[in-house]
Amino acid sequence: MITFFVLLVAAVLIGLFAESNSTRVIGISIVAAIAVLVGGYLYWRDTATSVSRQARPTVPAQTRVPGQALTELSPSDIAIAGINLESGVETYWGIDGKQYQRPNLETWTLSGKVRNISRDHRVKDVALKVQLYSCPSYFTTPVAAIKFEELSLICSRIGERSVGLYGLDLPPQAEKTFSEPVSFPNQGEAINWRFWVAVARVVAQPL
Repeated sequence: MITFFVLLVAAVLIGLFAESNSTRVIGISIVAAIAVLVGGYLYWRDTATSVSRQARPTVPAQTRVPGQALTELSPSDIAIAGINLESGVETYWGIDGKQYQRPNLETWTLSGKVRNISRDHRVKDVALKVQLYSCPSYFTTPVAAIKFEELSLICSRIGERSVGLYGLDLPPQAEKTFSEPVSFPNQGEAINWRFWVAVARVVAQPL
């Protein structure tokens, strides 16, 4: 609007103060041409802006779907059973030139079952804490009968690590069998070894 007002004032001044009719006509023609160019530019700019706004994609507002939030449960909401820690096996040559096998006490496999005993959550992930102990020769208690207090008092812990069980997706009362390779960083010598496994963390989704 300001541009057109300035052009109008210029045209009036040319009309009033031009020395001749030819000068007046030329001046007014120039002002009219400038006005047409400015008007054309303004029209093109408004049209381009309108098209750009219409073409801009609309991002829908994020909606929260019930039941998608994850939460942490108590370790008591998971039951573990049939837990076994088995050493690896290595092959070696005897002095008779034959091949033999013996336990490899630096590689292990942890296996067992996990069960979701919560009533209103679907278990997604479980972290287990696995501890390896070296015990004196007189310690003969079988693994199934070991108590943690006795184990930690008599034996020496030579390794510890966390084992993650991911993507379980266990509804209430469901269970799943697992088998995971395990190695203990800076493991000590495993003599008359025993182990202990406990649930350390449980991640679940409300039903």
